[in-house]
This record gives sequence, structure tokens and C-alpha cells, in this order.
Amino acid sequence: MWFFHNPGLLGINARNLLYIKAYNPKKAVMLADSKIKTKNFLSARGIPVARMYNSISSKKELKNFDFDSLPNSFVVKPNAGYGGEGILIIKNRKGSNWIKESDEIFTQDELESHINDILDGRYSIADMSDVALFEQRLEAPDLFKKMAFKGLPDIRIVVHNLIPVMAMLRMPTETSQGKANIHLGGIGIGLDISKGHMTHVTQYNKEINGIPGFGDIEGIKIPHWEEMLLIASRVQQITNLGFAAIDLTLDKNMGPVLLEINARAGLAVQIANMAPLRKRLERIQGIKVNTPEKGVRIAQDIFGQKVEVKISREPEKVVIGSLERIEVIGKKDNAKIVAQMDPYIEKSILDSQIAEKISLDSTGKCKFNLLNVKVTTVVDTKDFSEQKYKMLIGQRDLRNFLIDPNKHMTSIASEKPASNIPYIAKTFTPSELERIDQELFEIDSKIKLLSHLKPINLKEEHTKFLVDPKYNPQFEYKELSFDPNNLYNRLKRIEFPDTPIGNLWQKKADEIYRKIGLMEVRATDEFTAKSILLYGAPDETLYNEALEEIKQMPESFPDPGKILPIKDVKKAFEQAISDYGLKGWSVKIKDEMVSDAIAGKKNTILIRSNARFTKDRLKGTIAHEIETHAFTAMNGALQPYKIFQRGLADYLITEEGLAVYNQEQTESSETIKKYWPASSVIGIHTAMKGGFADVYEEIMKYNFGAERAWQVALKAKRGLSDTSKPGAFTKDFVYFKGYKMILDYIKNGGNLKNIYYGKVNLNDMEIIKKVKGLKEPRYLPSYLRQKNI
Repeated sequence: MWFFHNPGLLGINARNLLYIKAYNPKKAVMLADSKIKTKNFLSARGIPVARMYNSISSKKELKNFDFDSLPNSFVVKPNAGYGGEGILIIKNRKGSNWIKESDEIFTQDELESHINDILDGRYSIADMSDVALFEQRLEAPDLFKKMAFKGLPDIRIVVHNLIPVMAMLRMPTETSQGKANIHLGGIGIGLDISKGHMTHVTQYNKEINGIPGFGDIEGIKIPHWEEMLLIASRVQQITNLGFAAIDLTLDKNMGPVLLEINARAGLAVQIANMAPLRKRLERIQGIKVNTPEKGVRIAQDIFGQKVEVKISREPEKVVIGSLERIEVIGKKDNAKIVAQMDPYIEKSILDSQIAEKISLDSTGKCKFNLLNVKVTTVVDTKDFSEQKYKMLIGQRDLRNFLIDPNKHMTSIASEKPASNIPYIAKTFTPSELERIDQELFEIDSKIKLLSHLKPINLKEEHTKFLVDPKYNPQFEYKELSFDPNNLYNRLKRIEFPDTPIGNLWQKKADEIYRKIGLMEVRATDEFTAKSILLYGAPDETLYNEALEEIKQMPESFPDPGKILPIKDVKKAFEQAISDYGLKGWSVKIKDEMVSDAIAGKKNTILIRSNARFTKDRLKGTIAHEIETHAFTAMNGALQPYKIFQRGLADYLITEEGLAVYNQEQTESSETIKKYWPASSVIGIHTAMKGGFADVYEEIMKYNFGAERAWQVALKAKRGLSDTSKPGAFTKDFVYFKGYKMILDYIKNGGNLKNIYYGKVNLNDMEIIKKVKGLKEPRYLPSYLRQKNI
């Protein structure tokens, strides 16, 4: 198909990184995700929208709702829905029943059941509780009625920098059940931006001949086209979304009407237009646009069908790999060498020995052939005797080429892969590798994830909760101490080597993207979904395993002994640090921490001032924080790359599982703390469906005590604002799941010493073994020094 391997195609990752993250502020995205807020905000600013009759936001409201107050025809849709899911079109009433757009009978019970699904979050973006909206049912004009199967077609216009760059008509079909959604089987029709003429008809990602049941589209134009372009541009300007998909439709009586705005514009518009979106976006980069009117004029000038035909006749750029074999032409001789593409340098550089061999002109004037393209340039010279390549081709000489890093090197005078020439990966100098490692370390260090998730009003909300355990805290958070866009751009600029350490760095970069994404949506409805993307969440199997473990918990435990003064606890940690020879580590007592103790990233053990430690629990906590977290950090610092000290991608589940295992090896008698990891799973599972008070009550039910119940609820609900709503910070389930992983690893003959090379992920062990220069772990708990586990 045309779009595979198309260098101008905009993919999901590029869309997210280059346009959504870079141009869509968090507040604007939050506005777009709420249909209620969107309609209220835009209608007040003169944008035509469908009338909203009513809404239902809770089961109680549903129970008391007067359905007779609704007109005979309306549309039910979820407020935070996506992809057209959950939209129900009612076109008439028949007695106590309803008639759907498809002419099916829909009973009152079915309608209420559907609204219940919406409230439960079945169709919401983050699988969270939602609000059901009742809106005006729009009527398609005669042209659309002839073309579409029953439902209402809509027009999607992608806008960037106030310039409409691409558009399509989405047509309902019988397969899509009257909905205009492409992924449900709807038809996508490309639209010429200049005049609104229909161009290509597509379905299921393939071009088809005309509209089924209607015929050819030649010469058909969308009515009110310029007005629709102007509305789309105005909506982008008003909402402050730099990159958006604006969905409009035509009503028989109202004309153009806004349906919704999408901060995460889909990419099927490229298929409908048989044109790459990224290429168009790049064409308008840097253009200054002050008004929607100017944006529309620019779009019509540069994206009109005639203009694009001319552009398509221009010679396409040649696609090359990062490394290519070239022929350098000199006065005395020619040389066939390997060249590396380097778009970060302006001027090309030739190996000095090659320059001497071919008698390079004293002015540096040079000619070379690259995939049958002759290039004349001026080069500098440098000694590349220790490199696999003998020339760096700079930005100036790459203007007529496109670099595909995945393309293998081709032989000279042939664009076919050379079967007898091995692929040579780009080589990186030691200093370049060091810079990559340092850059990832610095970017990750700036995020301070747990610090940004600590409520700034924790003390006040805790007091309110102590007065009333049914109270759901309303948490507030400090502003981010970093600029997300800056970190995204820094990550984007990093080029990773195709080596084991390069693979580990790439994984870490992907994790950092997820971390930043989580920080951007604190106190929003997207927080839970982003947390699951970063850490995962307990499934039903793990939840049932946690329940089963808690059922085995005895009704009482041996007397744990007296509570130690916090100063004695600090001294015990300091003594352990001294005994283990951990240079540069310190211990501090801190107020208002979420955890009782934590080994921080800056070689500091932090202890909560009001934490309660017995002698046995203190031994276990030292095993958890020092013999696990501090030891892996110290061993990681011995390695040639800082990522082993900072933590490989998703290392947490392995390390926390190991910490729980180490704690069990140290504590002399069974305590209730053994069951804490299982309680965290129960807490998160409950938080996903209920509020803070629900979590507290559930943990209390299993006799964990008020302090532990508060801690579980707090850890599960941090990052959220209104903790009465369903949702969770899912990190703490990794203790229980990680512990199970460690037990399986040991059962299958794994050596725990391997996990002490640094802060590593068990899933990466095969890659880690291939990293050159790793040093044996120096810091190990006593049970590993005594026997081989």
C-alpha cells in the first residue's frame, strides 16, 4: 500500500512527541477531553454547537431522572468518551420504548443500562467513572442523506498553527451501525483543502471505487466549506491547542456545527487523502499566522489540489542509510570507502590518508558518488584511521537525501542491498557514549516523581480525616520543578547506538517519556491511565493471590517488643552504613513523609519522624533499604555506566521484590508487616473502583490497623486531587508482584547475585550479560556472601 515506507507519513510516536507534547498544553488537553466543558466554553465564544438538554453524573441522579423531560429525539454520549464508543442516537419515542437511528427498538431498561455503563466508565478515555450527556440530534442535509447509511456524517479537519492542513469526510455505513467512525467500518473520504472537493474514498485502510450504494464522488463539494475551515481555525485559536483535530458536521437547519475537538488527532486522515500528514506539517513550520482568516488563506494556497500535483512531480529525495559505501573522485585516483551520514555537522570531512591517496585539491574541493547521485562539495580532512568509516557527510551535502537509520548499507552503483557486504552500525566514541549516559541521568534526575506526588496540604487533610474517617481528602500539589517540553526535546535529540547498552538506554528513554507523561496529568482524570502505562496494575489473578495470602494471616502476632526512640533508629542506620563501608551515605529524620523510611537517590536514608520501629522491624527495614536499595546503588556506581546506579527501565518491580525477600530473610519472627505488600494490592484494587475512605475501610476490615490503612489509602490516592473519585497511583503493587517474581527466579535456579550488578530489571538479564566492562557486585547481603543463591 502507498503509505508503507512513506517518509512523509506521520506515525503515532512522532505525532505524540513532535506535535501533541510540544504544542498542546495540559489545560487545553483537559478542556478537549471534557465534552461539557468544551461546549460551554466554545458556545460562549460564538462557535455553533449542538444544544445540550441534560446530563447525569451519578447512579443517584439516574434513579431520579425524569426521562419525560427529554424530547422525542436526542443523542446520548459519554462526556470523556473516545473513538465514537458509547454514542447512542435516539430518533423517536414509541410508547415507553425508544427507536434508535438504526430503527431498532430500545427499551427504557436498555437505555438506563447503557447510561449505567457510561457512568461506570466503560467508554471513557481512562476507564474511569464518567458523565452521560443528552444532546440535540442533528439532521443531515439532503446531500449527506443520499450518501450515508442512516447516521450523520462528519468532517474532521486537522489544524496546526491556525492552518488547516488536512481534512476528511467520515461517512456512516451499515457495518459501522450508523456511526461515522473509521475504525468501526465507516468510510473515509479525502477532501481538497482549497475547495472542499471530495478526492479519494477509503474503507478498512484501502481505497475503494466510490461510495457503496451511492456511486462516484467526482465533482462533489462540501457545502459551507470555507466557513468550516474558519471555524476549525478559530476553535484551535480559542482553545490554545497547537495541534488538533476539529470534528464538525452539517445540520439541515443550522449549517456547520462543532461536534467535538480532539487533542490527540487520529492519523487515518492520511489514508483518506492518500497523502502523508507529516510532510504537510513540515511545510508550514515557522510560518507566522496571526488570525484564523490568514491561516485559512495559507491552507488554500499551499494545500490546494493543483499545488500538490505540481509538488508531486518534483524529483523525490533519495533514501540512504546512516552508513553508505561511496566513491570519492580525485585528481590521481578514485577511492571506494564507507561514509557515515552526520546531519549535525555543516561541512563534510574526509579521512586525511584517503585525501592524500586521491590527491585532493588543496582548496578541499571534492566530488563523490552516493547511490548514483553525484555530489560536488568542499571538505575538511581528519584522521579516521581508527574508525570504520572514512568520511563524514555533513548537512550541506545531505540536502537531496533522506536518512533512514534502519536501511542497510548498499553497494556502489546499485541501489540493491549488497549481499556480500556486511551491515556496519554507526560507531560511537567513548566520549559520545559518556554524554548519552550523562544526559539520560540528568533528565531522569530532574523529574523527582515521588516528591511531585506528595500533597502540599497533607497535614491539614490528614487532620480532617482523623476527625471523620469517611472524609475523602482533597489533595493539592506543588508546581512541576521542570519543563516537560524541554525534557521531551532533550530526549528527542539523543541518538542511541545499536549495542546492548544502547538498547538499555533506549528502554530507559521510553520509561522517562512515561514518567514525564504521568507528571503532566497529576490531579486529572488521565492520571490513573498514565500510572498504569508506567507501572502496570494488579489484575484479578494477582488480586486473588493477595486476598488468599491475607486470609492466611494469623489473628494475632507475637509481642514485637517496645517501640524504639527515633534517635536510636537513626543511630542504628548510621551504624549499619559504617559497618558496610558505604562512604558518602547519611541518615536524616524528616517530617510528613509518606513512607516510614526510604533510601533516596542522593545517598541519603530518610526516616519519617513519627514512624514506629521495634528492634525486629528495624532489622528488616535495614535489610530493605540498605541491603537492597543502597547496595544496588553502590554496585551500580562501580559500573561503567550511570544508568546502573540510577536504575534501568522498569527496574522497580525487581528491586522492590528483592527488598521484600531480603526483609523476610532478616526478621526473626513473623509480623504483620509480612502481609503489607498484599495489603497494597488490595488497596490499589479498591482505589481503582472507589474513593479514599473506601480504601481505608477495606484495609481496616482485614485488621491491619488505622495507621497502615491510612498509609495504603494515601499511597494509592497520591497524584489525585479529589480522592472520592475512582482512580489510583498503582506503583505499590510492585512489592507483591516483584516478590512473586523473585521467588520464581530462585525456584528456576536463578542466582540473586546477578540482580546486584546495579538497579536492574530481571527481564533485561540477557542484555545485561552482553554489556562490556561490568564489574562484579561488591556489596552483598550476608546470606549471599555465605552461600550461592
